[in-house]
Amino acid sequence: MKLKLTYLMLIAIAFVSCKKTTEVEMSLSNSGKLTYKLTDANGKGLSNVKISLFDHLDSYYASNSILIDERRTDGNGQVDFGDLNPKSYLIVADSAKVNNVNYTVRDYVQVTTGMTKNKETKVTDFSGTLVVKVTSYNTNQPVKNIGVLIIPVNNYEYEQYISKNLANAEFKGVTGENGIATLKIASGKDYVVLLYNTTTLSNLNWGTTSIQKGMTMNYFAGFYQ
Repeated sequence: MKLKLTYLMLIAIAFVSCKKTTEVEMSLSNSGKLTYKLTDANGKGLSNVKISLFDHLDSYYASNSILIDERRTDGNGQVDFGDLNPKSYLIVADSAKVNNVNYTVRDYVQVTTGMTKNKETKVTDFSGTLVVKVTSYNTNQPVKNIGVLIIPVNNYEYEQYISKNLANAEFKGVTGENGIATLKIASGKDYVVLLYNTTTLSNLNWGTTSIQKGMTMNYFAGFYQ
């Protein structure tokens, strides 16, 4: 009788153990995984960049979404967010620097049940093309050899000569025969577009602009000669 009772208890314990294991496996199968890597234009990983993970609420702006996690990229430019609920997330990296330019990365990723999402992103892809067209107000004709500086708004200094703004500019160009300078600039940022005389280094005109990722935009400017 004791032997029979012991046997029944062992069966019951085995049954409970199997049930618990099955429940754990089912729980894990309802999630997905996410790793995210940032690189420069040549595919080299960018280390120590803060990456924020937001619950995507159908809004471009991170301030309207819910912050879930923040991590910094490792030596290979990668972060591992581990297990996540299957859904769409917003990735924001606002300190990714390439060639002394800070790029703002806003990227959407989809996590799928039972899958590991490995996303690799070139931060320089978060840019657009700005076509600056310069004319003379006196003749209404295009003007060549006019310098163009693209400066973050917070770094712009209003002054007659441009020595400080030359150092602060993230992108530089010079107009050609058609009075046009074409520059690829970081998207999602506010910039000052400064025109200057390349001989005297004097300030000719300035205005502000910003551009969206992948967008090409014409910027018209002029000055009195």
